[in-house]
Amino acid sequence: MSAHEHSTDAPAPAAKTGATPRPREAGWLPDCVFTGDKFEAGLAFFADDLGRIIRFSREPADLAAARRLGGQAALPGLVNTHSQSWQRVLRGRAAPRARAGPDPLAHALGRLTAGDLYDAARMAFMEMTLSGITCVGEFHTLHRQPDGAPWPEPNLASHEILRAARDTGLRLALFPAAATRAGPRPTPDPARARRLTPKPDEYIRDLDTLRDFVARNHPGEEAWVGVAAHSLEALPLDHLKAVAAYAHAQRLRLHVPLSGQPADNEASVAEYGRTPVALLAEHGLLDKRFTAIHAIELADDEARLLGAARTTVCACPTAARRRGAGAVPAAKLHAAGAALALGTDSEAQINLLEEARRLPGGASALEAAGPLFQAATAAGARSLGAPNGALEVGRPADFFTVALYDPSIAGAEPEVLLDNIVFSLERRAIRDVWVGGRQCVANGRHPFQGAIVSRFVELQRRLWGNGGA
Repeated sequence: MSAHEHSTDAPAPAAKTGATPRPREAGWLPDCVFTGDKFEAGLAFFADDLGRIIRFSREPADLAAARRLGGQAALPGLVNTHSQSWQRVLRGRAAPRARAGPDPLAHALGRLTAGDLYDAARMAFMEMTLSGITCVGEFHTLHRQPDGAPWPEPNLASHEILRAARDTGLRLALFPAAATRAGPRPTPDPARARRLTPKPDEYIRDLDTLRDFVARNHPGEEAWVGVAAHSLEALPLDHLKAVAAYAHAQRLRLHVPLSGQPADNEASVAEYGRTPVALLAEHGLLDKRFTAIHAIELADDEARLLGAARTTVCACPTAARRRGAGAVPAAKLHAAGAALALGTDSEAQINLLEEARRLPGGASALEAAGPLFQAATAAGARSLGAPNGALEVGRPADFFTVALYDPSIAGAEPEVLLDNIVFSLERRAIRDVWVGGRQCVANGRHPFQGAIVSRFVELQRRLWGNGGA
């Protein structure tokens, strides 16, 4: 087994509050291990003191030395490519309503403090670890205080999100989303003013400061920073080109939501005479480090443009369904050569395998478990510039285990086990989770679960309990 090349902007992991200490060498022996295209039995794997896999072995001495994970199968940790953790407070509240009433989105945006963002992120990130996710791409949009004034320190909210990831043991790629206007024809909306960032030069300056902070306080591949645009409506083309040039020069990933609904394309055509994909292709902004978020409303030639540029498309099926949007044209994108990743976006649910199940079929490759599992692992890692995504020598020991005797997959032999896991696994079957060789979920429970849930429940009571939306 060979290590794959990967790109990340961070060096080597530091101790995480939400995970157990790591010994000099650790080894695991589950009933079977998913090694990329099949499950193998009688195979132990070992990580060094940096949490990277150093060998797979069938040697009797290694099998005896490894920690036995009886009745369990080990798989590479899932990668959540697009998250907005603060929206965890909106679960069950943001769906369209037949009756008139307060707007839950505006209500939340008008109240959430930096400390609240930490509690919401910690809850969402813990829930991710419980579902087998070991790495997340956080699309960070709340750059101002509830009244629209700047934070006392430009990256204060980013620091809270980073702290939440460290405290839960989750690997984090943080994408502050640039937004310099409410839209081509902005309307007064104090709550949505929270999403505004400075003009590109100041945004880049703040991003450099954030990258320095991450390097000092979150060393290694524990956390790193990418570049994002909130949307083409929120970031004019000239501003997008400026931040994209910075991303290219620094070899950072660039994430842009586009073509999620017909209105997105209509607004782009009205302002620029081109749909978003055609516009970005015309200006040379599509490449292998670019991820299009949503990308639902695509013509055939637009899918071909995304594929020819070797981009990634991140689908968020649950969030799209709740918005009343269509489905990502997965078969069309797959045929064009674009990589397909998955995200939870609005946190209406946090179950990446369920997101995979909600991708539309129509092409035999996308109806099989293997490509869907790739979308939930390796493709997401590529999109984020993450070092994980597979269990291979040289990569971090990021993995989760499933209970082979759970009723949802019981009796599945190795040849059909991945199909059972992708299409049928219940979340309760996920038992243990390791990130960089440190265990952050044991027997289906996070070590700080009680405290995290308690704080989040209190946040929800404060936010919604006194006549809130």
